[in-house]
Amino acid sequence: MWRILTLVCRLLILAVLESGCGGGRSTPPPVASHSTVPTPTLLRTLYRVVNGSDRITTIGPDERSSYSLEGQVYYVPDQPASSRTTLNRLINSGGTDHADAISNLSGYSQDMVLGFPWTSAGSGVSQLSEFLNSGTGDYALLAPSESLPGYNPQPLAAYGYRRFGNASEVLLSLSAGGVTVQSNEVAGGATWRWFWNGVQFLNHADYGREIQAAFYYGTTPDLNPNEAGDRLTFSFLDQSIKHGSPVLQFQNQGTTQITRAVPLNWDPSVYGGDQDHPVIWDSLVLGKDLTLDFNNLGPVARYTTHVVIPATAQGGVQNPAGYLLSSFNRYWTYDAGLQKLSEVTGRMPDGCAHLTDNQFGGISFSVDFGGIIMSDASGTNAMGVYGVSVGHGGSVSYFAMFKFFCWGDGPFETSSDNTAWSSVYGTGTVAAGETTYNVFLITDSVQNVTARMDDLFRLGVR
Repeated sequence: MWRILTLVCRLLILAVLESGCGGGRSTPPPVASHSTVPTPTLLRTLYRVVNGSDRITTIGPDERSSYSLEGQVYYVPDQPASSRTTLNRLINSGGTDHADAISNLSGYSQDMVLGFPWTSAGSGVSQLSEFLNSGTGDYALLAPSESLPGYNPQPLAAYGYRRFGNASEVLLSLSAGGVTVQSNEVAGGATWRWFWNGVQFLNHADYGREIQAAFYYGTTPDLNPNEAGDRLTFSFLDQSIKHGSPVLQFQNQGTTQITRAVPLNWDPSVYGGDQDHPVIWDSLVLGKDLTLDFNNLGPVARYTTHVVIPATAQGGVQNPAGYLLSSFNRYWTYDAGLQKLSEVTGRMPDGCAHLTDNQFGGISFSVDFGGIIMSDASGTNAMGVYGVSVGHGGSVSYFAMFKFFCWGDGPFETSSDNTAWSSVYGTGTVAAGETTYNVFLITDSVQNVTARMDDLFRLGVR
């Protein structure tokens, strides 16, 4: 299975340049200059493996493939620089134990360089801690969330982004208004599951799906900070080597779920990365405030996308995108000002036919007040996305829907088949600092989704 967001980003960029739905192509905005695009950081993944009684920190595919893999413990920079130190792996004279240090350790000698962690705390990083089992003499590097019987911490003057071993899910749940959401800290805090009426809506076969934000610089999808993680998260890969974005904030406050992530670039190879080297935009932040039972409207949720960039740039925001199970195979548009519901299922192209070309493989819809709806065959279970256009003080340049039934593996949350929607802010310029974007997600029958969109229109939300 391979991830679709790069294609979708490319298609969304093209569609943003359209005038309305199906209009003529206008002059594209200028590509972001190097002065407004920060330089991301190439990382190394630190893994822990076990050889007999020796827990060993390692990098790269050789040892992680040769020994029992306990998973990822940290991301650290791949190259030396100011405000970084050298993390060395040491070995004792008998060759029976490895240890990690930034200085000498009695009885141990240099084995290899593991990476170049930061020397002080920064946004989202945690202090590395080497643990010692005084009974066995074994040293081991543990993530902050870990504990091992008999091991006591010995903190290092070094910092990196913490990871989660072999865990595929660390979930934060919130329920209100008949809706339950679960976000996954392992995958950047992205919205992982969405339940209403006993139905789970979301597909999370890789870290480009879920419900999440993405940012793109200029008119290329290659410079693409992604909230959940990068493209090397295919469903067939061992969880231990998937790349999730580090999380800054992960909490519930009342009926609002708040998550923030330091995004990875969707395609690490653009900056020399690979399966063992993710690439992080460490001066950017993507995340959400998701408020359930908005204004006591039951299954209506306000979804506020948060984007932080260090300098004003040409680009656009998926605010957010959502990937649903392939059972949501009917498609609708709704104009709340006209109270006009239109089914567009018959017009939906086969997105699979456009995976390898530059044609727009979906339906785009622009409206002043309203949105899109995707439902199951009966229309009983549906997710609607309501927004207000940028021209009327809202956050939406246009909506899009896509159908990717390419693999025939069914309507399950980890299936390759999926169906997708996106809300896009794509005026060409995104301001420096923090910007926010609002849409409203509604889960109910098609008929009731439109009724709640009417409520939002009367309330005058933006």
